[in-house]
Amino acid sequence: MTKSIRIRPTAAALGEVADPSRYFLPENPDNLLRADPSRRDSVKFLSGTVTLAGHLYRPPNAAAGERTPGVVMCGPISSVKEQTLPHYAERLADAGYTVLTFDPRNFGESEGEPRFRYDPSAVIDDYANAVSYLLTRADIDSARVSAVGVCMGGGYAVSVGARDKRLRAVASVAGGYNIGGTFQQFLGVESFAALYRTINHLAQQQYESGEIAYIPAISEAMSLDSPAAMMSPEAYTYYDRTARTEAPTWSRTMTADSMQPYLMYNAIGHAALVAPTPLLLVHGTADASCIPEYAQQTYDSALGEKELVWIDTHNHVELYDQDPYVSEAVAHVIRWLDHHLGDETRP
Repeated sequence: MTKSIRIRPTAAALGEVADPSRYFLPENPDNLLRADPSRRDSVKFLSGTVTLAGHLYRPPNAAAGERTPGVVMCGPISSVKEQTLPHYAERLADAGYTVLTFDPRNFGESEGEPRFRYDPSAVIDDYANAVSYLLTRADIDSARVSAVGVCMGGGYAVSVGARDKRLRAVASVAGGYNIGGTFQQFLGVESFAALYRTINHLAQQQYESGEIAYIPAISEAMSLDSPAAMMSPEAYTYYDRTARTEAPTWSRTMTADSMQPYLMYNAIGHAALVAPTPLLLVHGTADASCIPEYAQQTYDSALGEKELVWIDTHNHVELYDQDPYVSEAVAHVIRWLDHHLGDETRP
């Protein structure tokens, strides 16, 4: 029996949800994936003058020093390398790829001041420098390196692919492509402007006092007067859970001025520049955090070889650490990388 997938404006789709808690929260906690810390080794590398902390995942059957194709991965806003990415990295390593994940500057175990300031441009620089580091390793085939990102890391994979022609392929899963547009669509023009004014005010206070102003990284509800970086029960549930169980270095605060560049980030204009590097987009059909409309716009804007895969989801975070969604997404990424990096990628 075939199953129809309906793609329509996300605001309309949300209006059809009879029980919002089923949309935002996992229906079955038993399908949560668990990472295996023994699969990864700690590494450090430079991004400009800042030392970043990373994890390296090698294929289980790779001999010491054996050259394999490489993948550099970046994850969601504010996240650290112990969140989301291990579930992708382990599966990519099983398929024969050496995978590098990292904490962006100012977060986790990476250096950088002020702590917990988030700037998409800086993260993109770190992402590109992670590619540079991977290319220096003797156990990497430098002719076969790719970028794969999840959530904001997916948007940044598009941006890195636009500027870095050393990459053989790019893939984005549940990508964040137009952040301000997403907030504006749900809040409306005036309320979005009010939110931005609140953030501008906090940044102005910081400018005048010289004291860093912080906001929560997560909250369970949207607030125009007391903003958080992520304001939804879905984000709150995911980060609160993983901070307690998997990622003790994750911060519950971010600098208030982080929201100014974050809300301006838009990868759609970068999509055409990825060509001729092949670009894969994998996206959930029901996603109120990184809405499907902008995945479609990114695909439409891209030139050259491209593909857009829809996965029938209930929310955004199912593609972070829940099966069957993660395994389905990874299978498409592996198919894409195998095709563009060569059949010899198989162990």
